[in-house]
Amino acid sequence: MIEKMIRHSWNVISGLFVLGLSLWLSGPGIAESDIPQYRWYFMLWFALWTIGFILQFRPRMKWIGLFITFIPTLYYLIDVLKATEVISY
Repeated sequence: MIEKMIRHSWNVISGLFVLGLSLWLSGPGIAESDIPQYRWYFMLWFALWTIGFILQFRPRMKWIGLFITFIPTLYYLIDVLKATEVISY
């Protein structure tokens, strides 16, 4: 029961984090020019997270799905930490 609560909480928090940053980075909100440039390849991270989320519903693939949801979350977490200069290159 506690394992399910932790997994569902992880899915909600990491899903909102990955979706929010994917939408923000794929939109023209951070462009350095006046030309709106949509970079949809950032949405591939959310697609990878979605694949991991779907795999978690299959009992045999639960841990692989959980590992796959870690990949985009860690990517964006490291990017945020680098942008705030908490960690250096």
